[in-house]
This record gives sequence, structure tokens and C-alpha cells, in this order.
Amino acid sequence: MLYPKSDFIGLEGVHHLAAGGETPMLHSHLNAMAQFAHDKALGMPGRERFFEVRRRVATLLADMMFVSPGDIAFVGNSSAGINQVTHALNCQHGDEVVVVDDEYPSGRYAFVWLRRFGVRVIMPKYLPNPDDELTSIIASLTPRTRLVYVSHVSTRTGRRIDINALAHAVHAVGAELIVDATHSLGIIPVDASNIDYLVCSGYKWLLGTHLGILMWNRNLVAQLNSPVGWRSAKPVAAPDEYELHADAARAEVGNPNFIDLYILENALRYANSISIEAREAHALQLGAQLYAMFEEHGHRPITPIESHHRAGNICVATEHAAYIVQAAQAENLIIWGDHDLRRIRCSVHGYVDAQDVAVACRLLPQLLR
Repeated sequence: MLYPKSDFIGLEGVHHLAAGGETPMLHSHLNAMAQFAHDKALGMPGRERFFEVRRRVATLLADMMFVSPGDIAFVGNSSAGINQVTHALNCQHGDEVVVVDDEYPSGRYAFVWLRRFGVRVIMPKYLPNPDDELTSIIASLTPRTRLVYVSHVSTRTGRRIDINALAHAVHAVGAELIVDATHSLGIIPVDASNIDYLVCSGYKWLLGTHLGILMWNRNLVAQLNSPVGWRSAKPVAAPDEYELHADAARAEVGNPNFIDLYILENALRYANSISIEAREAHALQLGAQLYAMFEEHGHRPITPIESHHRAGNICVATEHAAYIVQAAQAENLIIWGDHDLRRIRCSVHGYVDAQDVAVACRLLPQLLR
């Protein structure tokens, strides 16, 4: 265990392996919310504090991703960030976008929406081996490819793909890559210096709440002509004209969710007390124990076994996910499961310890039977 359970709300007497869905709140988040409430009462000086917190959070995230703070924007959620990028494409009839057929729905749906402009949606089939999946995606690229969407770590299977190798291939055909890092940022290293766009949700591995992070790598992409609002631009002399901000703030059509930023700053500073390398090693070690348990009882995970091909999630296919989640909760074991995705998911964050994993190893084989 890297983080004391006593630092979190709601971990008393339970075994929480559901970080891939929701993480518990830190007790210190209550102080962050109280500080927001205090600052909100100050009027204009309080608003200045809001934007100072925004600046600090952008810097913390940029340092994690090896990009510039000016590349970071805060939107309502990851799906909003995907749509910002998709709507910014200057599509021509016959252009192509690529997304694997089991990818997260927000990416698939946003790409299908582009069909109304004559864009072809190329959907390579899901392949269990991440190297094969990578090869399949690359084989789908053509000179007409404009944008590729991929999850760094899959929400369904927990597999980790080599995003930098994919970025190299995408750039070779003149296309751009948007990476969903919702299941990687905060638990494994994420180098986005060679990635065009990145989105991430704040409420999972980052220990925050429900806001979205959008990274626009201005070293790689000169313009982001996404939908605009008052926050996106500066006024000019004519009322029917505007000047977009030079940095990623242009993707913020209105106020960022400031209370979420206060919470996220607290979460990031707390999490960073442990190196990302130590967080990754912890997740991989306990994840390997879960993997071995499932395999031993005849339930081979759909997550790859190789450490470089997984992160914090271990997923097992089952038609009875809802039942298993409910039955596990009755035994104070909190896991995640989706009927639509037909799998259960066990997630190892820094507050998970060997006892939590031992309880999962005792209960889950019985429930899967």
C-alpha cells in the first residue's frame, strides 16, 4: 500500500478495487472545497484566485505529460474534449478517421458523426494482443487518414498500447492522433510530447472529480479551431469578430469547473508524494497476483499478462457482471462491472494493499463459478 487508507473517505472496512470506475475522495478534499467556498465569497479577488489555481493545475499536469502548461485546457469531461478535437477538423469528402471497433463509445460516436461530411470511418477489429492491434491500426492508415483515436489503456480489456509507436506511424501519413489517457494518467508514466491531442477524466486514477482534461500539443498542431465561447477568445473592435487565445484556453468555451480544479490540485499534490514509477510498480505487482488467481481458477483475464501491456486494471469476461459486482459488495469487496461490456474489472490504485487483493482472490473465483 502506497497511500494510507485513513487518508480517504469511505475505505473503512471495505476492500476497494474499483478505481477504474470511481475512486474514493480524500479527506483533504473537504479542505480544498472549503477554500473554494471562501474564495468564491471574495468577489473579484476570489475570481483571480480561481484562475491562479487553474494555472497551477495546468502546470502540474503538463509536467506529468512532458508538455507545456499552455497546452492544457479544462472542459466538462473527456467526451467534450474528444468532440472539441473532432469538430475542429476541416474535413473533406473522402477523408478517413480510424478507431478500433471496441474503443470507448465517445470516440466511436464522435467519428461516426463525421460521416455527415462524407468522412469514411475505418474500424479495425479488436485484437486481444496489443502488438497485433497496433499493427492492425497502422495497416489501416492511408494518405487520406486525418485523425486516429485510441485509448492508451482500454476501458474494456485493460490493455496498454504503445502510443508513441502509433504516433510515429500516424504522423508518417500526415494524420493526427488523439489519445484517451483516462486509464493511464496518474497510475503509469504518460509521455505526450509526441502526441497531438490527449484527453483524460479527472475522477479515476487522478483522484479528482468529474472534469475533463484536454491537451493540445501546440508543438505538433499549429491550430485548434474548435467551437468558441466567451472564454475562448478576446474581443476586438467589431462586435462580430474575435481573437482566439493563443494557447489551449481557446478550448474552454466558458468558465472551467473551478471547484473541480481546487480538488484536482489537492489530488495531484497528494498523489505526487509517491513517484509515478512506484505507483506503476505497485499496480503491476498486485495486478499480477490477481491475474494469477483468475488463471489458476480457469478464468483467464482479457487483460494481457505482460507488464508493458497493462496498467492498473485486470479484466475478466463474464455474462454475469452485475450479479458478481453486487455479490462482491455484500462481502465488502468493491469492484466494477458492466453488462454492456460483459466483464468485471479489478483496479489497483495506491490505497490497495495485499489484504484487499487476498480478499478478491478468495471471493471472486466462487462468484465467477
